[in-house]
Amino acid sequence: MATLNEELDLMKVSRTTDRRWASRFFTLLLCILACGLYYRFIVNEAHVEIEVEVSQKSEFKIYWADAGELYSEKHMSVVVATPDRKKYSFFLTDIKKLARLRIDTHTYEGEVTLKRIVISQEGWDPITLETEEDFTKLVPLHQVGEYRADQNGLWVSSTGIDSNFELLISPQFHGLNISWLVVRLMALVFVILLVQSCAGKLMINLRFVPILLFGAWMLIVVMAGISERNVHPDEYVHLYATSYYDDNWLPPVIDDPGIRHTYSAYGVSRLNNGEVYYLFAGKFDKLLSGFKLPNYLSLRGFNVFLFGLVFLYSLKSRYARMVALPFLLSPQIWYLFSYCDSDAFALFCAFLAGCQLVDPDSLFQRFLKEDGLMVKIGGFILLSILLGSVFLLKKNYYPFIAFFYLCLGLKMFFSADYYWDRRGFLKKLVVISLAGACILGIRMGADYMVNGPDRQEKIEQLQEKLAYSWYKPSTELHKKHVSLYLKQRGTTLKELIVRDRWFERSFQSSFGVFGYSTITAPLIYYDLIRWSGIALLTLVFCSIFWRRELVGSGVALLVIGLSGALIAASIYHSWTVDFQAQGRYLFPIFSMLGILYAENYKAINRRLLTLGVLVMYCLSVYGFVFQGLVRIPKVVML
Repeated sequence: MATLNEELDLMKVSRTTDRRWASRFFTLLLCILACGLYYRFIVNEAHVEIEVEVSQKSEFKIYWADAGELYSEKHMSVVVATPDRKKYSFFLTDIKKLARLRIDTHTYEGEVTLKRIVISQEGWDPITLETEEDFTKLVPLHQVGEYRADQNGLWVSSTGIDSNFELLISPQFHGLNISWLVVRLMALVFVILLVQSCAGKLMINLRFVPILLFGAWMLIVVMAGISERNVHPDEYVHLYATSYYDDNWLPPVIDDPGIRHTYSAYGVSRLNNGEVYYLFAGKFDKLLSGFKLPNYLSLRGFNVFLFGLVFLYSLKSRYARMVALPFLLSPQIWYLFSYCDSDAFALFCAFLAGCQLVDPDSLFQRFLKEDGLMVKIGGFILLSILLGSVFLLKKNYYPFIAFFYLCLGLKMFFSADYYWDRRGFLKKLVVISLAGACILGIRMGADYMVNGPDRQEKIEQLQEKLAYSWYKPSTELHKKHVSLYLKQRGTTLKELIVRDRWFERSFQSSFGVFGYSTITAPLIYYDLIRWSGIALLTLVFCSIFWRRELVGSGVALLVIGLSGALIAASIYHSWTVDFQAQGRYLFPIFSMLGILYAENYKAINRRLLTLGVLVMYCLSVYGFVFQGLVRIPKVVML
């Protein structure tokens, strides 16, 4: 017996030692990564400070190229200048890569005064344009009408919206202060060790997830509060559609003149697409009416509230933290919750459905497994409403619905969770699914009752009447908007993907494009997000397939297959109907990834996963704050 106890003690000591070494290795990896990122993006990156006076909102751009290279959008940094501000700063690239600069002073036809430019990088002599002699080094290229350099700076009057100058430079290296660099890196390592020692327990059961969700929620609140009305994609049609349900319960009469303002340039109204979001958001807006908030702000309140529910649910359940993990990976998700749109509601419903699916103590699971009266009644009502809401989401969430049921089928027939009464569970699932379908039927029936059997004909007639000429069905193909019906215009699928950069545009708009796709981050940001995401996905899928567990591997294959199908459908729509490479159409993939992790969390190294999530979260905060919040048009506070 003593020998057995000694062996058990030795095994415990061995496991403890292994955990300590794993923890030390993770800490070392984190410190190396942090120091490398600091050197790459702080020490080894040129910083630009400019002072410019513009007469209207404009973009100030700097393109860079080496000798013999052409200027490219891939090698460009931009800042938005406004009349009420003169000084700006932004990052460029490694200064040793610079031989030629193209400086685009403004993007409107008119005057601008450039007072100062300083390009500096640690270890290099600064490049300064400040005096009259300095500005004479600039050579005008395009759309520069008149210009002069004097003691007040460079005055430019442009003949178009793309005036620019060229500057030839030869940066001079004088050497880094190595000792000072080492001190800063040591300070960074100290901070990492301090945070890890104080917050190490937050890794247990993903306790850090609610904290990061709360931080994202605060950013959402700020964006909702400071951004102007209708500076977000199609917000005006969402606002109008939501306002309709402040005082109405039934869908509107399609040709009612009172809802003409809800129709977009395409000649369609969000009130006619059947989404239940507008009913819920409209009633929530009605509840907020007593607070006397600006109308657009109270209409945004519903989505802000929904993200708050995600945060609160994550406090309660560790499975909710797992499903919510993808919410930390992209600022575009946070952005959707900061203004009035139906995509945020779809993500929220998918999040709830995912939690019900993976949590063994969820209402859905208890409804399938237990016979208690309250569970039966409450489960039937609430789950029917949830499934009915899921059925009434956008079409791009149909793959998620299929994923939900296929995952449940895998668990029901290939795991031990339901082995004792699979037939009874299947009956209950059919019952609540039919009840959810009834809610869908009620919504469709209400529309039929109001608009009659010729509903679709009425929609087409109004589209012909109200759409801009570019979007009218009767407009000849060569006169339609250039983004429509690319296949009929002769564009090949390869041209759509390669020339029009469908994948790159979709990727960027999944991880940080704000406003009406006018506010983008530097390309290095998207590259960092891309490689961080690839590393994280590689870790997750390789860990799952290496484990070779039937249900977990099956769920992973479902994610790959249905994600591929969604991407293919989105490409086909862009090719045959309307070129809209917008990442939000692919966001059901995030919801599926949350469920995938919850079903396979035991197979995935927690420390490496946490490292990947934290890297992407920090990048997302940068994108949301320094691109979205800084550059979005803001409400003027009187």
